[in-house]
Amino acid sequence: MIWNKERIIAELKALYKKKVDLSYNNLAKKRQALVSAAAYHFKSYRNAVEKAGINYEEIVRRPRWNKQKVIAIIKSAKKKGWDLNWSSVTKRRDDLGKAAFAAIQGRLFGSWDRALTAAGLDADEVSRYRRWSKNTIVFELKARAADGENLNSGAVQQEDPGLHAAALRYFGSYDKALRAARINPNKIRKRKTHRE
Repeated sequence: MIWNKERIIAELKALYKKKVDLSYNNLAKKRQALVSAAAYHFKSYRNAVEKAGINYEEIVRRPRWNKQKVIAIIKSAKKKGWDLNWSSVTKRRDDLGKAAFAAIQGRLFGSWDRALTAAGLDADEVSRYRRWSKNTIVFELKARAADGENLNSGAVQQEDPGLHAAALRYFGSYDKALRAARINPNKIRKRKTHRE
């Protein structure tokens, strides 16, 4: 079949009328030729969908996240009394779980704690009741490293005692937890000189 703009638009309208999932990923699996032709003739698949008179946002499977949407979901979850610590929210398969992963993107908040703070919550209070696992410990250590926060044992004990205690409990030592997070303990350890 030779595609032109009119044929592409007619096909998209017909599929939309049949309630076919027109999200890019879904259609690319089933009708790659149509998707490629749409992108070629209209410069992007989105443009083709919009030229067919279809609201692109309506067919996109992943919601477009912004700060306001994440904050609204956090506030709603708080009102419902849901557990908002990182370990709990990331196990969810609902909008709260999706909002958590969206929140840690650099263009939004960069971390879950910052998202909680933006929603008017005390991130330390929320995290105090975290359920730890090796994965959440590694994630938190990597997040601290990415944020340029001090990672030496004493600083973490003081700033996030729950994280430090969990690292010892799950890994046997703080250094082993750092290594699991691919952080060299020798590079971050503060050298202390002991005077006799």
